[in-house]
Formats: sequence, structure tokens, C-alpha cells
Amino acid sequence: MTIANKLPSRYAGIRRRTVTPGHGFPAAPPNVRSSTKPYGKPPRSLRLSIVANLAGNPLFHIKLCQRNPRASSDECSSEGFSEDTRKDATDGDQDSPQQHSNGLLRRASLVGAATLASKILGLIREITLASIIGVGPVATAFNHAVVLPRFSSSFLGGVNGPIHITAATTLSKLSSENRGQLTQKAQTIMFVIGGGLAALTYIFAKDIIFISAPGLWVLMNGQPIREMAITQLKLMIPCVLVAGSLGIGFGCLTAEGDDLLPSLSPSMTSIAIIVSCAVYVLLNQSCTSGVNNVLSGVFIACGTSIGSLLQLMTQQVLIQQKTRGKSYSISWTDFFKNKHVHELFFLMIPATLSSGLLQITSLTDLYFSSFVPGAAAALSYAHLLAMAPMGILSSIIVLPVVPIFARHVEPCSWVSLKENLQKIILVSMVVSLPITCTICVLARPLANLMFQRFAFDSAASAFVSSLLVCYSIGAPFWIMRELFAAVMYSLGEWKWLFLINLTAIFLNALLDWLSIYVLGFGAQGLALSTSCITGLSSLALLFLLSKKICGMEYIREAINPLLLLLPYCFFSGSTTMISYRILHCFLSSISVLRFRLAEFLSILLAGFLGVSAFYLPLVLLPLPETMDYLLLKLMPFQRRLSACAANSNAYEELEYR
Repeated sequence: MTIANKLPSRYAGIRRRTVTPGHGFPAAPPNVRSSTKPYGKPPRSLRLSIVANLAGNPLFHIKLCQRNPRASSDECSSEGFSEDTRKDATDGDQDSPQQHSNGLLRRASLVGAATLASKILGLIREITLASIIGVGPVATAFNHAVVLPRFSSSFLGGVNGPIHITAATTLSKLSSENRGQLTQKAQTIMFVIGGGLAALTYIFAKDIIFISAPGLWVLMNGQPIREMAITQLKLMIPCVLVAGSLGIGFGCLTAEGDDLLPSLSPSMTSIAIIVSCAVYVLLNQSCTSGVNNVLSGVFIACGTSIGSLLQLMTQQVLIQQKTRGKSYSISWTDFFKNKHVHELFFLMIPATLSSGLLQITSLTDLYFSSFVPGAAAALSYAHLLAMAPMGILSSIIVLPVVPIFARHVEPCSWVSLKENLQKIILVSMVVSLPITCTICVLARPLANLMFQRFAFDSAASAFVSSLLVCYSIGAPFWIMRELFAAVMYSLGEWKWLFLINLTAIFLNALLDWLSIYVLGFGAQGLALSTSCITGLSSLALLFLLSKKICGMEYIREAINPLLLLLPYCFFSGSTTMISYRILHCFLSSISVLRFRLAEFLSILLAGFLGVSAFYLPLVLLPLPETMDYLLLKLMPFQRRLSACAANSNAYEELEYR
């Protein structure tokens, strides 16, 4: 059967395919007389769906069906077609591209709302923890004890973790029957592995705490802290047990098209921790007593474990609904012979190792923070405030342009890749720099507003605000690093990226050691070293990209806008500082504004004025190199970006007779 119909001119680059039975398509039923009519009557309609993968090559998914509604159902019920294929064939013509696009839009809206709700609940969780345990011994013990459980449940088994992504990639290629079988087999394997790791964690809990926080054996009051950390780690062992199974389950739900639960799953742990803190307060009738009370850490650790178990139970209920309650017999010999299991773990193991390598940088900061009292909790709060807006901006700026980079990986398209990359760099700078300036100026008021209550006193606010400034300095470079890493992955240069990440780990450890033992900078030195390493990693990636696709002069072209925007940053920061002082003095005198409403309004209005002060002179008194670039070059790119975001996941369907 040859696709002989001529496509429109804009699809002239797509070559015609000859489809024969036995080459990825089902063989003809035995009652068919002619090979030219493999399914009875020749199809009156052929729908061709074209999807562009990350390599830019068209993937063909051909649906054969009868347009005549009176046609017999036997014509579509051959042995070669599964039930899902027949349903897709008969219903495919009823969905127009507009309806499909609207469905994707509704789905994306639900996922976005669920993600936003999870972020808000995560912020409320951290505020609750700060008010209950502050930055005292219990907070220090919890932040060291939660390293392994958080790494297991959030980074490995969590949403967008390596297990989730690889499982979704593998399962989405399979039929419903094979998908259910592979999910059960993979979850069984991961549960067995998790059980072994959980047993080792319980046995060697003391050694794990010593490896992650050796400073607790050096500090004068380190003994009660490390005992609390060991107890809390043992209570959070269920997080290690179910982490792998959670990741496989999330991958199954994503392959089934259900992204709502994976987006909401982090909120379950947040809710469990918030409830555990509330129960502790009701039992003790005092928040300040929790600073030195071992019981507060026990409640928080139990809440963390309960949250992971709630995720697993909810996930299993949904998976049973998706698979219609089917159960499959599992043979242990299949684990060593099943090709789908081999494919899944062949992808999962390298991804897990790579993801673990990226997290070592943050673990080195936590390692050296154990030598500074209260530094572990303060670093956690400051990192949350600094990276929360940058994470949102990264999702908005970087993710939509990944398909654009993927379509320009060939050497003949590197000129377009260079232009698009330069525009995205400028967009990142223009968006992130005013936010960074505002956060640096309003660091102390932000820490006071977000955390200062009950156990979190003014000294803790001053400590966290100083770390927030140090982290915010490197926040724009963090977006640049994510952007350059996406380009490197598109070009297939993952080896260089791995080498840079490995080098960054050693440099970060060296700077942390110098900050603590030589320079005496304390926790502020740890945050500054992280920002410096982020900036150096971005420059190294930019150097490699310039050397490969752009030429060495591209470094100057990329950095020049940053230097031109520095005066605008200074003006924005000055405006923010002056505005906050005036607004704070004025609004504090209004007796009607209670419950920190005056502080909130002062920060909100001062931040708005500061960000406006960055863009207003950029529009009224533009520097030629910056404003021309913004207006003349970014406008067409914005249209392309909007089109890409609207159609990145949608099928473009052509129907012809």
C-alpha cells in the first residue's frame, strides 16, 4: 500500500512511505484475497498525523478507517488490530485539530493550577516549620536527617525525576496490556530494591548522619543534635522504601495521560507535615518550647513518612482504575528475560546516576554547614526564597524553547540557533535582573514577613536575609545554566555537560572548605560559593557553545547586554530601597492595617516600583544596543515562541482523500 496522495507544498520535505505488512504493521487477515486490499475495502480516508520529535524528524502514525458510518464493524476488527487501535481508528476522525488543541489547553491549565497549588502549599509548609522549630537544634537535626529521604522521594522517585521520566518514556510506547504488566514488574523490582536500601538505612543510620554532617561530632552541643537526627532518619525510612515504586507509578499515570496526580503529589507531603505540626502544637500548647523539644522533630519526621505513604496509596488506586483492576502474574524469571524491563532499566540507571550527580553540589553545602550552628536550616529557607521565582521563570523561559533548539541541531541551522540563543539570553537577563535586584534590597523585610514568628526570632531573620542576598546574586546565572544545558543536550554534547558538572562539584567543595576553614565567612561563604560556581558553570557552557557553533566573538556579544543593563539594575535597586522606606513609614502609621498588612503592602508596592524603575528608563531612554535588540529582534521571536508553546504537544492532522 503506497501513500500516493500529494501533500501540500509546505510538507514537501516529507518523503512518501510505502507501507507493507510485516514492517511494523499487522499482517493481513487470512480471508483477504488481494494484498492491495489488506483490510477488505480500500479505505476512503487516510489520516496522517505528524509529530516532530526532539531530533526534528517526522514520526508517522497512520490510522486506517472507513468514513462511511454504515460500514460493517468487521472491516475494522482484524486480528492485527488491538482494541485500542480499533477505537482510535473509528474515533479519530471525530476529533478536529481545534478540539484536540483545546483539550491540550485545558489539560495544561489543570496541570499548571495543580503545580501552583503544590508550590503554595510547599511555601506554607516551610513557613510552618520555621515557626515551630526556627533555626535551632531541631531544625538542624531535621535538615541533616532528611537528606537521604528527600533525595529518594523528591529527586529520584518524585515528579520529573529520573525514574518518572524514564518510566513514562518507556511505558508510553507500549500497549495497555504490556503497560500494565511492565508497571507491576517494575514496581515490584523497585519495592524490593527500596526494601534493601531501607534496611541498610536503618542499620547504618548513625554512619549516614556522620557522612552527611560530620560537624555534629565536633560542635560542643552536637551530641543531642546528632541523636535527634539519627532518630528522625529512622522514622523517615518509608520514604526510601516507596521512592522507586512512586516514580514508576507516576510514569504509568503520565503514559496514560493523567498528569493531575503527579502535579498534586508533592502537596500531600506538605499537607501531612503541616497537620503533624498542628497536632504537635495542640499537644504542647506552646510553639516556643519546640525549639529544644525532641518531640517536635518526631512529629515532623512522621508527617514526612505519612505523606509518602499517602502518595503511594492514592497512586495505586488510580493505577487500578486505569488498568481496570487487572492483575498480572509475575514470574521472577521474567525480570531477567523481559526486553521491556531491560529497556526501562537501561534508561533509568544512567539517568539516576546523572540526577544524583547534580544533587551532590547542594549536599556539599550541607556537609560543611554542619560545622556552623543553625546554618543548615537557614540555608534551606534562604535557598527557597531565592530559587522559587527563578524556578518559575525557568519553566516559562527555558522549557518552551527546547523544541526550537532541537530543530536547529544540524550544522546548516547553527546560524538560526545562534540568533535564537542570543535572543533568549537577552530575555532571561531582562526578566531576571530586576527581580534579583528587588530580592536583594528587600531581603530582610521578606525574611521578616515570611518566617519571623514564634520560634523564628529577629536574629534568625537577619541570618536568613544575609544568606538570601548571597544566593540571589547567582540566581540569574542559574537560568543561564539551565538554558545552555538545554542547548548542549540538543546538540548531543552530554559528555561535556557531565564533565562541567563534575568539575563544579570539586570547585564548590574547595570554595566551601576555604569559606569555613581559611576565610572564616561561615554560612554566607557557603551561599556565595554556590553563586560563584553557578556563574562559572554558565561561562564554561557559553565558552563551549561559542567554540562549537558561534565562534569566540559570540562570548562578547552575549555578555555585552549584561554590562549595558547594570546601570538599570542600580537604578532599580535604589528606587526599591527608597520606596520601601517611605511606604513603610507611611503605612505603619495607619492603625487600620493590622496582621502585618502594612509590611506586606510596603514590600509589594516597593517591589512593583523597583521593577518598573528597571523597565521605565529602558523604554524612555533606551541604550541602542539593548532596546533595538528588544524591539526589533524579540518581537518576531515572541510570535514564534507563542506558536511553539501552543503546538509543541499537539498533533498537526492532515485529512485528504
